[in-house]
Amino acid sequence: MTKWLRRVWMKLTLRKLDRQSTEEMKFHLDLETEAGIRAGLSPGEAARRARIRAGVIEASLDEVRDQRGLGWFDGSLMDFRHAASSLRRQPGFLFTAGGALAAAVAINTLIFTIINGVLLSPLPYPQPERLVRIYEWSAHNPKFPVSIYNYLEDKRETRLLDGIALYTRVDLQLMHEDRPEHLAAVAITDDFLPVLGIHPALGRNFTPADLHKDSRVVILSDNLWRSRFHSDPAIIGKTLRLNRENSEIVGVMPAGFQHVGGSYRSPLQGDTVQLWAPLSLDLPPNGQKNWHFTNAIARLKPGVSTQAAEAELNRIVEDLARRFPDSYKEKRAIVEPLATAVVGRSLLTVKIIASAGALVLLLACINIAGLSVARSLARRRELAIRQALGGNAWRVIRAVLAENVLVGLIGAAVGLAVAAALFPVLHHILPENFPRLHAIGFTWQAALFAFVTALATSIVAGLIPAFRQISVDPRQGLSEDNRATSGTRVTGLRTALVAAEIALSCVLCFSALLLVRSSRLVQARDHGFNPSGVLTFQIHLPGSAYKKSEQVSAFLTQAAERLQQIPGVQSAGLTSNLPWSGWDENTDFDIVGRAPRPGEGFQARYQAADPGTLKALGFHLISGRWLEPGDHLTAPKVVTINQAFARRYFDKEPVGQTLKLWGDARRIVGVVGDIHDHPADLDAEPAFWFPQAQQPFEAASAVIRTTGDPMSLLTGARAAIGSLDRELPLSEVRTLDDVAALALAERNFALWLCEAFAVLAMSLAAIGVYGMLTYTVAQRRREIGLRMALGASRPNVLWMILSSGLSVAAIGIAAGLLLAPLAGRAVKSLLYGVGSTDAITLAIAPLVIVLVALAGSLLPGWSAARSQPMSALREQ
Repeated sequence: MTKWLRRVWMKLTLRKLDRQSTEEMKFHLDLETEAGIRAGLSPGEAARRARIRAGVIEASLDEVRDQRGLGWFDGSLMDFRHAASSLRRQPGFLFTAGGALAAAVAINTLIFTIINGVLLSPLPYPQPERLVRIYEWSAHNPKFPVSIYNYLEDKRETRLLDGIALYTRVDLQLMHEDRPEHLAAVAITDDFLPVLGIHPALGRNFTPADLHKDSRVVILSDNLWRSRFHSDPAIIGKTLRLNRENSEIVGVMPAGFQHVGGSYRSPLQGDTVQLWAPLSLDLPPNGQKNWHFTNAIARLKPGVSTQAAEAELNRIVEDLARRFPDSYKEKRAIVEPLATAVVGRSLLTVKIIASAGALVLLLACINIAGLSVARSLARRRELAIRQALGGNAWRVIRAVLAENVLVGLIGAAVGLAVAAALFPVLHHILPENFPRLHAIGFTWQAALFAFVTALATSIVAGLIPAFRQISVDPRQGLSEDNRATSGTRVTGLRTALVAAEIALSCVLCFSALLLVRSSRLVQARDHGFNPSGVLTFQIHLPGSAYKKSEQVSAFLTQAAERLQQIPGVQSAGLTSNLPWSGWDENTDFDIVGRAPRPGEGFQARYQAADPGTLKALGFHLISGRWLEPGDHLTAPKVVTINQAFARRYFDKEPVGQTLKLWGDARRIVGVVGDIHDHPADLDAEPAFWFPQAQQPFEAASAVIRTTGDPMSLLTGARAAIGSLDRELPLSEVRTLDDVAALALAERNFALWLCEAFAVLAMSLAAIGVYGMLTYTVAQRRREIGLRMALGASRPNVLWMILSSGLSVAAIGIAAGLLLAPLAGRAVKSLLYGVGSTDAITLAIAPLVIVLVALAGSLLPGWSAARSQPMSALREQ
């Protein structure tokens, strides 16, 4: 193999110089031979003596190659051959170090796939760094949707944006081949695609003339065009039946086009939209300013920063506030890079798991360094001989690092294979609403990361013993009298490394225990509703068939009654929002007889609900009554509030008080327990529910409670809705347990990974303690034998070894506890009910680490206690 590599090198780079050197060496050899013949020698003897004096041509060429830089190549190959042979003879180092490295590389490679897909991969739009999201800010809503009037003013006044567009989710029903189907659709303004830099693959974009209520044009996604319309090349100009009206197809999106996502009424980022419709701007003037239901996206002009764009938009807002003080009081614009908006609050989760993975990798590096230190001591005589024979520092370092490089390559290969095998599991446990989930893949970058990380880790770990070796006088390595001194130095270094391992393990253990305690508290708290045994689905009433609120109200009332009549149903109803679904609607209101305090504004979440809805959700009635069937469209308007509403806005019993909402007086008839927007929110927001019949919404979520399997009710639910409207499809069919699990999924995902990291870290710490004490026992065998010969009992010897492990653990735990508050602050965003320096966790984590240290100490201690004194004494 070496000769082949040398030949390739010579052919590729040094052929001409090698030919010249060969000719020169032959010339000198011929001169030497001729000189011998003239001196009276036979030609054969003259040639032999010439070769002795000049050396064989090939050997001389080797010297030339060394001068040309090939010496390091040959020497490195020799070192690698020697390292491979050494590892085969003593596989313990390879198995232990390679196994630790492979585990760390596998975990970090999986983490890299997440980071690469979510953070590093650019969004799939031209010049994505210029794309931004725009929000409206107020004291109650830091990231509020943008009003249409703001959009029109920003579009007219801006000088720093290349374009600004609006979009919002709409629910459309496709009647295809006599089968109703719900489509994920988005309504957009005509500048949406130009802002993104996208053009339809077929047909055209929307025009300003399309942005009206009576517009009936749509753009299809590539998937919908292929799956439902068989990639019809003549699809442009044809019609399809949407929401029971004919709409003209004017365009088809390019394959792979990804929706930008959004924080309000938007499908997730990715290939999640099937159809696009024009967004109607036909709103009354008051509605244009005060109705906030659209997401805004913009493209910065080249060289414009988000700060400059935000300052410009705020100047526009200030002008609007002077013209319309009631609508723009204490509001401003927020501009955020689109990439940041897409990742959202999941960025903290990604940072936490990346930090934990880096700690595991550092642990593996320290573990390998400790093993390498012991390994270098075993090779001290060999390395000293290298130095004594003239080997320079670089050659000694190279000899030490050769084994580590081989360990790194093997660890990378095994770790990469393990990561590839576990990647489907990772994709399975990732929450379905995790940002850019579709972009997380096992790519060549992941393989490159695995090998670079493994090699860097193993090389860094090997530098510690390598630099230690070149600092030692080779005469000490050749002297047997130096064994005790070397052993003491190595023991001190390994002790420091093991203490560092334990400290990092303590940090990870503390973080994991914090998350475990927090998760248990979240699950044990009273969330104000009971998700078990509830079936949910959505229905969307098309405006073309249900044009009046009386029609919508009548349908929803009848639907709730039909659902209640399904056998096995305890209670059923329809609501505009489900708990923990991420959808929240906010509104201002007034309280009759109570003026707001200075700086106070009356604002709350609102939902519509049927009489059976709150019971079906398992809400707790605190005072007053439930919503009742008598609260119909023509009855006096009423609301039910939550406890947070009562605490914030009332100093006395709220039942019987009156709210002024959307121009109508509504009497408070009941108070229910608090429901948090998210499971781990510390405080609930003020919220109220009004009867669906009195303020109907075209989109509603059904909730049906049963004592059995909720999915068994689906057939009956389809029949109940179909009996009222056979063209109405059910969408997003799932259980309320699924909704709750999705809300907790990202927290649980972070918890699972941190637990895995902590277990791996503690395993590495146990291996480190085991390796240190095993080496210590080997070094002290004579001392132990002497102690036992003088009367030391086996328990005494066992305790001597265990106490060595525990003393190192104590040092590591002390350092870990000093670092624990930093770890607590890192995971603070995922905590509930516990502080970042929780005393209980600070007490439990060291106990766990002590148990880990004991586990790593038992086997070496047992081995020492079982040794025979005379055998140990005879060894030397």
